Amino acid sequence: MLKSGSHYEVLVIGTGFSGLCAAIKLKDRGLEDFVVVDKASGIGGTWLANRYPGAACDVPSHLYSFSFAPNPNWSHIYSRQPAILDYMHNVAERFDLNPHIQLGVEVLETVFDEAKGRWTIYYRDCAEEGARLWVTARFIINGMGGLHRPSFPAIPGRDRFAGKAMHTAQWDTDYDLSGKRVAVVGSAASAVQLIPKVAKAAAQVDVYQRTPNFIAPRRDRAYRPWERRLFSLLPFTAKLHRAAIFWRLDLLLFPLVKRPRVRARGARQLRRFITAVVRDKALQKALTPEYELGCKRILISDDFFPALNRENVDLLTTGIDSMDECGIVDGAGVHRPYDLIVYATGFSIQEQFFGLNAVGRGGVTLSEVWAEGVQAHRGVMLAGFPNYFLTTGPNTGVGTTSVIFMIERTTDWIMQAIDRARETGSTLDVKPAAQHAYNDRITKELDETVWASGCDSWYKSPNGRIEVLYPGNATMFAREMRRPNFDELILETRP
Repeated sequence: MLKSGSHYEVLVIGTGFSGLCAAIKLKDRGLEDFVVVDKASGIGGTWLANRYPGAACDVPSHLYSFSFAPNPNWSHIYSRQPAILDYMHNVAERFDLNPHIQLGVEVLETVFDEAKGRWTIYYRDCAEEGARLWVTARFIINGMGGLHRPSFPAIPGRDRFAGKAMHTAQWDTDYDLSGKRVAVVGSAASAVQLIPKVAKAAAQVDVYQRTPNFIAPRRDRAYRPWERRLFSLLPFTAKLHRAAIFWRLDLLLFPLVKRPRVRARGARQLRRFITAVVRDKALQKALTPEYELGCKRILISDDFFPALNRENVDLLTTGIDSMDECGIVDGAGVHRPYDLIVYATGFSIQEQFFGLNAVGRGGVTLSEVWAEGVQAHRGVMLAGFPNYFLTTGPNTGVGTTSVIFMIERTTDWIMQAIDRARETGSTLDVKPAAQHAYNDRITKELDETVWASGCDSWYKSPNGRIEVLYPGNATMFAREMRRPNFDELILETRP
C-alpha cells in the first residue's frame, strides 16, 4: 500500500489508458521513481466500471489500442468490454507496470509547495475510514478521464423508487433481467448498446428518450481466423490495417465538422437508415433528429433500431414528470410500474474537471481559475500550476479518431516537458499570455464548427463554451503536439 510521507519523482492519477500510457513512457526513459494511483479496486478506468450488457467500444479495435502495443488477436472489428479490459491487463503485465500501481487510493487534493517546488498529494486509503494521508511528488500527471463519474437526471421523486435502480456504469452483474419490467432513461451511446441485450431477456422495456440521435450502421463482424493469423505472422499488415482505419476516419469524418453540405448529405443517408429498418411511421419520426448532423455525438449500432421493432419494446418521448415507489409518471401523466430503472444518462464531464481540488501558486485553486470557463494550455498544462499535467484536459477530444491516439500525443508532449525540467533542474510553468492566446485561437475556430450550431450537448459547458473538443482533426492535433514550444513555457531553475 502507498506509504504516507513518501516522495516520488512523478505521481500519476488513474489506471485507465492515460495512466498506463504515462507509466510506460516513464519507464521508457528509465525513470522508475513513480507511482500510479487509482481509487478503484482494479485497473481499467471506464472499462472496469462499465460492465452493462452490450458494453463495447465505438472505435475499431485496431485503432482503440496503443500504437506501440498492437494486439493481432482482436476478435471483432469493434471490441467488447471484456476484451478491452483483458488488453489493458496484458499491457500492464507486458510492460511490468503492476509494481508501480497502487489501487484503492483516492486522491482528495493536491497542493503546490512553492518553496520546495513540489506537490503534496492528500489521499485516503479506500479500505480505511477517515484517515487523510499524504505523499509528495515533483510532477503530477492527472490521467483522470471524463467517463467515470455517472450523471443522474434531476427527476422529482427519483429517490423514492423502491425497485431496483442502477446506472449503466454501476451495473449489478448478478441482477436477473428475466421477465422484468424495465425502464431505460436515456437513448444515447450506452443505451443503444444496452437495450437490444435487455430486450431479449426482459418482459417489457420502455425507453425514455429526450432527444433522438443520429445513428449510423456499425457493420461489426468477427475477424476471420486467417485475418488474425496474418496480423500475427506479418505484423506490418496489422499496422497497415490500423493506418487504413485512422485515415478513413480522419479524412472522411472531419468534413462533417466544417462543411454544411457534407453534413446535409450525411444526414439524408442516416435518415434513410431509419426508414429502412424501423417499420412504424410514427416511430421513424420520433427517431429522426432535427439538429445538424454532428452537433451531438454520432452513434453507431446494428441492433438498436431492430430492437425497437420488438413487441416488448416501446419508445416514449413525452418526458418524465416524476417518480414514485412503483415507477415513473411520464410527461403526459401516464404512470407505469417497473421492476428496474436503468439510468443510461452518461457521465459528468464537469466533474472530471472539478472533481479533484488542485491548489497552485499563491493558494489559488483550480476551481477558482476555472470558475468562468475551463481551459488549459494545449489541453495539458495550466498557468500557475507548475509541473502539473493533464492527459485528457480541456479541448483535447477529436471526434474523428481514438482517444488513445490523443492520449499518446499528449503524453509524448508531457514527457518532453518533464525531460527538459529534469535536465535543467527546473520547475515548469506556462506563460499566461501563451495560454490565453492559444485558447482565444481555438475558441474562434470552434465557433466555425458544427458543435456551435445550436444544439445542447455534453461537449459544451453550462455557459455555452465548447470545452471538450479540439477544432481540428487528429492529424492537426498531432502536428501541434509534436513537441513543446518552450518559448510558451517558464523554466524556473531551483536553487
